[in-house]
Amino acid sequence: MISLNRSDTTELLEDPSLPDDVVARAYRDLARTHRWLGIDAAILKRLKNDPHGVSSVLDIGCGQGALLHKVHRKLGASVVGFDLRPAPESAPVPIVSGDAVIEPLPPADVAVCVFLAHHLSESDLIRLIHNVSRSCRRFIVIDLVRHRLPLTLFSIFARPFLSSLNVADGLTSIRRSYTPVELRQVVDKALEGSGARVVHTVAPFYVHQTVDISWPVTAPRP
Repeated sequence: MISLNRSDTTELLEDPSLPDDVVARAYRDLARTHRWLGIDAAILKRLKNDPHGVSSVLDIGCGQGALLHKVHRKLGASVVGFDLRPAPESAPVPIVSGDAVIEPLPPADVAVCVFLAHHLSESDLIRLIHNVSRSCRRFIVIDLVRHRLPLTLFSIFARPFLSSLNVADGLTSIRRSYTPVELRQVVDKALEGSGARVVHTVAPFYVHQTVDISWPVTAPRP
């Protein structure tokens, strides 16, 4: 029986001593996984359908910038990434290094955050949402779902195509993630009194969940 208790195990990719070539391969595998799961397409669709139009996008926890590079090519928006790990010289987009929970963020129309929320405690996720609200009018968060089904599917179908590091981290990430009920409770607490609109959806087979937050232009900021 797979335990559904939320794990606090650190992922291998979080080790700052990993060689650059190992990190680069891991991010290539992550980008491929995002495409398989339809993450890139989902982000692009939401940005294209933004009622106000999107001219600038911030990616929090952007890795080496693959998603932003695609956003820039497909939509023509200006893009900037924000990540704890310093950007490599080969990064295809500008990336700022820092802690998005506590440090000022570059202004943008929309911020996106893919598979980062499960790395954060409830209190830090709330602080991240507050921080994003100070520089962006919309925040699209896509993350995994802690559920037996994605654990089983990932174990069966991803193992032959990914590095051992990404397989191990993928399973750890699912175990670290929030259930839909848990994530919505955290988001509602963060947005209390803000007047923000929230759309929360869960993909088939629990492969990922999306929280799409829009703040009124004149909303009070935390």
